[in-house]
Amino acid sequence: MFLGRRFFNFLLLVGLPLATLGSNAAVSDFVKVKAPSVSYGVASCQIAMARPVNQPSSLPSAFQLVTWNIEKGNDPRWLEDLTVYQSPPELMLLQEAYTPSPFEHLMGTVLHESFAKGYRAGHLQTGVLSVSSATPQLHCALTAYEPWLSTPKATSVTRYGFAKSEQTLLVVNAHMVNFEWGVTGFSDQWAQIEQVLQRHEGPLIVAGDFNTWSPRRLELLEGVKARHKLNSVSFTPDRRTTFFGSPLDHVLVRQLTATHSHVLASGKSDHNSLWVNLRLK
Repeated sequence: MFLGRRFFNFLLLVGLPLATLGSNAAVSDFVKVKAPSVSYGVASCQIAMARPVNQPSSLPSAFQLVTWNIEKGNDPRWLEDLTVYQSPPELMLLQEAYTPSPFEHLMGTVLHESFAKGYRAGHLQTGVLSVSSATPQLHCALTAYEPWLSTPKATSVTRYGFAKSEQTLLVVNAHMVNFEWGVTGFSDQWAQIEQVLQRHEGPLIVAGDFNTWSPRRLELLEGVKARHKLNSVSFTPDRRTTFFGSPLDHVLVRQLTATHSHVLASGKSDHNSLWVNLRLK
């Protein structure tokens, strides 16, 4: 397939043989097991959240997160940014990702992928992709629509167990509505997400490309944070991508402590990636 061939050519270009990448000791610690079935829509997600917990694998109490809008992988070198450290992050939340993804070519069947469909871009099925070292207990896919374009905007909801803890972590990977004069579609999408958030009492991560390019959008986001006791992770220096002077990408957390955060500005997408080390409180 085209994507696999393009990625293979990229590996040859940068001189990273597949065998070398697949034998990385840190990567080999990740085990991929059977994924949960996908629950579509809010009602189905709420039912799934109420079922007894199945915990085939867990996240460590201290872990790394990256969130990044990869601009549909237009720059084939984008994967370089996810392999700059000795081991990959335990959670990778990508927006404008695509399927089939190149992660299996890069690392073998060692990471779990949770994909929620957004819009099609030519031959590409794009959406939001949550890649994790632990198998999620559940996976929900929510869909909103751009008011002007009627194209879908995806949200992926996953839940994970923690090692040596009864608490569970709910992770929301969101690509928010963008093209409208007001905030009706933006507000409706957040209302959909909040119906899921209110069913979870433990640690939370809500992250992604929120398209918060106006004061009204930022004000609405502050309301979401207040209602669900979420705190924004700060970045110094703050090299997050901005529009009209406002940052577009965010990491919000609850009952987690950010021990380190930075923005990787590489030019391989029209967004910079956000990296955060988190620890369970």
